[in-house]
Amino acid sequence: MRFYASWYPGDPVYADFDADCAMLVSATSVSKHWTPDVWSNAPKHLLIDSGAFRYALNGETPTQRSVFERQMRMIAPFQGDVMVCPLDYPLIAPNLTTSQADRLLGLTLANAYEFLLLAHINASRPFTPLAVVQGFDDHSVQHSARELYAMGYRHFGIGSLAMVYNGDQILRRVRAVIEIVGKGVHVFGVSSSRLARALEEIGVTSVDSSRPAKAALNNVVFSGPPFKRHRIAPTHGASPRSEYIKTAFLCPCSACGGRANPDLLKVGSRRYVYLRTLHNYYYLKQHLTNHAPTLPVG
Repeated sequence: MRFYASWYPGDPVYADFDADCAMLVSATSVSKHWTPDVWSNAPKHLLIDSGAFRYALNGETPTQRSVFERQMRMIAPFQGDVMVCPLDYPLIAPNLTTSQADRLLGLTLANAYEFLLLAHINASRPFTPLAVVQGFDDHSVQHSARELYAMGYRHFGIGSLAMVYNGDQILRRVRAVIEIVGKGVHVFGVSSSRLARALEEIGVTSVDSSRPAKAALNNVVFSGPPFKRHRIAPTHGASPRSEYIKTAFLCPCSACGGRANPDLLKVGSRRYVYLRTLHNYYYLKQHLTNHAPTLPVG
């Protein structure tokens, strides 16, 4: 299973520290003029999200064409493997009626169709379309997947899971999609390493997560194997399964450089968060893919 690290300005450029890096960038997380050529090293795989989740939270309604044009400007200078998502409509508003949810699902499908037309006519370079499957239960996600497959999509991301807090329910929806489309399924925004491994077991191709940076910001560091979380200070939002740690440990990651780095356990500076993020990336990727990051040659 491939692990895409969700990247935001200020995070480590993971490709500087991992030769086989995969990164996700949302169009709403960077400036309108941002392109990947600002990175000194490009990731091997890049996923460009539409930013739909943030648009939905902010009540914004951009057009599919405007988002597509923004995404094409983003990927124009990128030379590696890239997937791009059409603009979808996440089902995250509380107390949606069935008719409201059906309307949003219809808009998602309409945008997916328009996206393929735009890609056929206006794409600045080849890329892989990643359709976003939306739904509120097994039946609706299967309907969405079936319609997207009929349009010609062969790679699928599953959305609207951020508000589903039951792991079994998430797995059931993902299985429902896999029954329709088979391979090529990506799950967005996986925060639980345990859930990620369960998703791999049922055939998910890739996941993305911002967990390395979020855990670092909450003063949590990872270790392994076996994969563990360690709190360096009482912090709101830290997992109750995390263990307290007071002494740095020997670590081969790029942040530690084969030594016990005491800065990893310090707070109060963005530099320490940066180091913890890079450290956490090393262990989460190792846990999810069974391969630790390796430094790029040269």
